[in-house]
Amino acid sequence: MANSITAWMFICFATMASSSPTMTSNDPGCVPVDPAWNYKNSLYAGHWHEVGRFQTAGGDAFQKDCWCDQLDFVTDYPDVGDGNVTYSCRKNGPHGELQEATADLFYDGVPGHFKQRFQFPLAPKLDYTIIFIDEDTAIEYDCTSTFGITNYCIHFMARDTFIEEVKLFDMIAFAENLGLNNQNLTYKATRQEGCRQS
Repeated sequence: MANSITAWMFICFATMASSSPTMTSNDPGCVPVDPAWNYKNSLYAGHWHEVGRFQTAGGDAFQKDCWCDQLDFVTDYPDVGDGNVTYSCRKNGPHGELQEATADLFYDGVPGHFKQRFQFPLAPKLDYTIIFIDEDTAIEYDCTSTFGITNYCIHFMARDTFIEEVKLFDMIAFAENLGLNNQNLTYKATRQEGCRQS
């Protein structure tokens, strides 16, 4: 398991380092954004399924060939405070090899906004913000700029393995209207067919 995560990190850094100077000069950077007005840790805590995402090449290296993408947020603080999040998926199908990575979330002074750092040496911190959340769904935006290259992801998540089409459309429009997808990435649906709901 550790080897797969280490390999992912090398892919991420190689992707950023190999980007051309032209891309760097036109890089739009991370977007400052307010967290969800109703955020508290107890609302976000627990198990989530990723339904889809906008994602640059750095993070997408980890999720390549993934099915059943999930995350679990754990914290000792019901309102605000630090926690950690574990990402997991199955490679090449719902019964494939399990891949996991855990990151610490450091409360950054505003409910719903954290600094995220994966649990391995020299891992950088990145901005991690819950921009929308209710009882059943959430949107998380994470972003970092390294070597002058911005990598970001907008995750659309649910307690179930799907989001009703109309609501998902509204959630995507909400994120787009905030200007978060400033590299005009294509939305990618997560493969959840045949995946367990918990």
